[in-house]
Amino acid sequence: MKKKKLGLFVIGLVFICIVVSITILNKRPEQGENYIKGQETREMNDIESKISEIKEEERNLAISNEDLDPFSLLGDFVFYGDSRVLHYTSYGFIDASRIFAAMGETIENVPQYNDRLKEMKPKNVFMAYGVNDMCWQLGHDVEGGYGQLWKDAIENIHEIVPDATIYVCGLIPVTDAAKVNYEIPDNFDEVNAILKKVAGEYKYTRYIDNASLGENGLADIYTEDGFHFKSEFYPIWTQSIVSGMDK
Repeated sequence: MKKKKLGLFVIGLVFICIVVSITILNKRPEQGENYIKGQETREMNDIESKISEIKEEERNLAISNEDLDPFSLLGDFVFYGDSRVLHYTSYGFIDASRIFAAMGETIENVPQYNDRLKEMKPKNVFMAYGVNDMCWQLGHDVEGGYGQLWKDAIENIHEIVPDATIYVCGLIPVTDAAKVNYEIPDNFDEVNAILKKVAGEYKYTRYIDNASLGENGLADIYTEDGFHFKSEFYPIWTQSIVSGMDK
């Protein structure tokens, strides 16, 4: 009787091993296929990244040799912003019709340009706000905070030009002196983190990191007030924006 039970036990154990083996063998092709697909995706991403780097190097060289105008690479566009953006026109770099900006404006001013946006129907929309918004602590009394104000503005633009790509330009910091003189909060990294997060929530929106251009307010790009930019900085800023469009 014991031998019979032992035999049944052995047979049962063998059966379990066979089932487990078949299951593992059946999974191997799927695992192998997933691995191959993963490698192909990784290789494709690496190739695209290298192509982007090569294009950026070639473009930067052409711009530095004055063989290429960085402003021409913005395509069919409009640019929203405050006085920093307004100076694209003041310095004669971009036609006023493409600049949706004025002194003291904030992210809350976006809707006032709806009629002009409907008329122009651009393919690219650039947005650069922040310093005035920080001074007035916009969003502190809004559910969802400052990020919600950006979402409202982005969705407003998208509703009018649904086929356009919206580029959120990272906030370039001001100098330490400007922070003190104009009582500007020292939370630029926090604001940029919000902008990056918001931009990542939409398929049609991209974040362009421009913060490093200011070197935390230490770069030689500022006018005497410490937060507006010298005219020679605008081609550099534009070059950074164009590079960010490829990423």
